[in-house]
Amino acid sequence: MTLLLAVAALLPLQAQILHNLDIRVVLSKNGDARITETRQMTITSEGTECYINIENTGRSIVKDFVVSDETGRQYESQAVWDVDWGRAMKTNKCGMVLKSNGGYELCWGLGESGERTYTAKYKVTGMVEGYSESDGFNWMFVTRNLKPMPQHVKLTITTEDGTLLTDSVANIWAFGYGGDIHFRDSAIVAETTEAFKDDDVMIVMCEFTKGLFSPSAQYEQSFETVKVKAFEGSDYMEEEDDGEPLWKKALEWICGGGLIFFALCGLLWEPVARLVNKYKYRNVEWYRDIPLGGDLAQANSLLNDVYQTSDYDKLLSASLLKLVQLGAIGIDSSKGKPRFVVKPWTEDLSQPNHKLLQSIYGIFQKAAGDDQTMDPHELVNYINNEKNMTEVFSFVSTLHGVHLISPSSNKTDTIQMLGLKKFLTDFTLIDEREVQEVMLWKDYMVWATLFGCASTVVKQMQKINPEYFKMDQIASQLAYSAVEPEAIKRFVSAAASAHTRKVYYTEPSRGSRRRSGGGGHASRGGGGGHRGGGSGGGIR
Repeated sequence: MTLLLAVAALLPLQAQILHNLDIRVVLSKNGDARITETRQMTITSEGTECYINIENTGRSIVKDFVVSDETGRQYESQAVWDVDWGRAMKTNKCGMVLKSNGGYELCWGLGESGERTYTAKYKVTGMVEGYSESDGFNWMFVTRNLKPMPQHVKLTITTEDGTLLTDSVANIWAFGYGGDIHFRDSAIVAETTEAFKDDDVMIVMCEFTKGLFSPSAQYEQSFETVKVKAFEGSDYMEEEDDGEPLWKKALEWICGGGLIFFALCGLLWEPVARLVNKYKYRNVEWYRDIPLGGDLAQANSLLNDVYQTSDYDKLLSASLLKLVQLGAIGIDSSKGKPRFVVKPWTEDLSQPNHKLLQSIYGIFQKAAGDDQTMDPHELVNYINNEKNMTEVFSFVSTLHGVHLISPSSNKTDTIQMLGLKKFLTDFTLIDEREVQEVMLWKDYMVWATLFGCASTVVKQMQKINPEYFKMDQIASQLAYSAVEPEAIKRFVSAAASAHTRKVYYTEPSRGSRRRSGGGGHASRGGGGGHRGGGSGGGIR
């Protein structure tokens, strides 16, 4: 009898347990989500209700909440739910509480103690939102400080119309828990591999190709802005092994010597190729005309290939000077501090070699605002503002998007381009009486910028014919921009920084499938900017 009393006394101390939390999300064409959460639990006499906390819903609305249990009983929905009701009053009932912060609590009575299974269903409108280049969401499905903490969580995302969710139409990432996320059986599956710990959450971010959904909620900005916030503090930006088995790692270590050998060969290749090309083109003669139809981007591509470099800064500076030459952009230094002035551009934008110029001009137009003037600081701020990320990344892609062309298959173009480079490099050796190309001087200043010898060329031009720069306003602006290029340097530096950000966030290194949205282990950190979730939930 004493033993039975002791056991009975211990029963109330038995912990509430959330053995398994299974979440099924079905996405509708309009972006709504029908969610089913099934909880397998051990319930004691503690507490009166279980609840799901959903905050930070943005434009989304939570509705159509219903609950049933392991017997199949449908709980009675209450128009008004009072969290202070007793356990008996809440038994077999459910209801919603609209919080003062705009969030929701989806509540139901615990009822009898023992092994219980509760199934809660509800709808979230507009979970998938539309962005400029793709659609998607970043949603917290399991809150922080959930009590009791789940021992296992599985989240499955499918579509209402049966559209297969694979890596060809979606990118996926997960944050806040020990586990992984994968494409599995044409669905997205996030699952824990260890019990939840303090402060663990389950946040899932999905990006879908345009056309898969027709979201009612639309935003002008890029989904990249969502990803940038989510990746902050995560390990998606760090190198990882993608879960390779030990035998494969061991084999890589064994082969390491061979890899080092080839890596050294790679390091030696560039200087060797540089020397070979330098010898090959050592005897090029001066070329005084403009090669490649004036296409600076193609010329830069040839230069990078000939000299085994990857320089886009000079191309950007030269392209900006070309816009000055065309009268599309001016540099006003009348008030001491140089300012960019954006002017109407009437050139034929359909020309292929104007694609980069058009992209630069577009950045300047928008950054300058209504008055179409700005100082370099304003331009840098525009480029660094994440709200402008879509346009800036598009500009960066255009700048770096020219495919390399082989000097061997374009020998004439290469010789002419290198001949002009030699002519401009040797410009100080030219006797004034030999100068017959004054009509090309504006082009020369642009191309000398591409070749990195603009300052020397301009000074020699001013020495030969100073009146030219006094009489020609455009030539004067070009000369100033080439010799005193501080404003242009600020723009070039900002563009280089934007390219780094683009590579960092959207162009992961080869083999990093996880980082690019192919699935893999979840990141403990990160997930910022999410909607849904919050803190709290469970039994109270």
